[in-house]
Amino acid sequence: MKKNVFLSIAFLLLTSYLATAQLRAPGVKWDDSYTFDLCNSFKLEAYGKDNKLMATREFKTYYQSDGENFDVKFITSVKANGMEVIIDKKNEVGIQIYGEGGPAPTLNVGGYKYPSDADLKKLEIIPTTETKKICGYNCKKYTYTYLKIFGAVWLTDEITLPNDVGMFRACKMAAKHNTLSVPGFVMEMTVEDAKGGKTIGTTVSLKVAEKYIRTLNRKDMSTSLNKINYFTF
Repeated sequence: MKKNVFLSIAFLLLTSYLATAQLRAPGVKWDDSYTFDLCNSFKLEAYGKDNKLMATREFKTYYQSDGENFDVKFITSVKANGMEVIIDKKNEVGIQIYGEGGPAPTLNVGGYKYPSDADLKKLEIIPTTETKKICGYNCKKYTYTYLKIFGAVWLTDEITLPNDVGMFRACKMAAKHNTLSVPGFVMEMTVEDAKGGKTIGTTVSLKVAEKYIRTLNRKDMSTSLNKINYFTF
């Protein structure tokens, strides 16, 4: 009996220690608030086998005209279902906010560093002769095939913005490939699989002047000992 009590106390002490260590992860720094003055908007549509629209999600990416930090936000009217990701390039951290709109959202910050050019994964895309305008910009269609998925990418060379603040990242299309074999800004991307599923990510608006300030309460923030993976975040 005494042995079990001792083990229980030891377990509780270890759990408490790990929790404290988590909150005191070394080398993780972030700002108390982040200010953005420009906004890009996107939508992601998911279709079933019969080409029936199953769901539509909206995203906004806030960024700085005089800085490199940006904030990807999932827009939803459902309380406690929001999600937000802030990328702080200066401090090399990523801040994840889950349950946005609810009484007690979860906040977590962890180390986040961009990989070198040699570590980036390029998706090979093939040019076609098709063109169209998206949000007033001339775009060219490219196609691709990767393992069991395939689709199309619409690129424009009339935008100087990085794809980090574009549809490619906001709709999490970059999980497996973070760059493309052809330069340009991704305005639209289609992903299909052999089972008939399809998602289409489309740019809705770009460079809209919209001020957004995100203030973070340090007492609510937990820190991660592990680095946040660029390729999946």
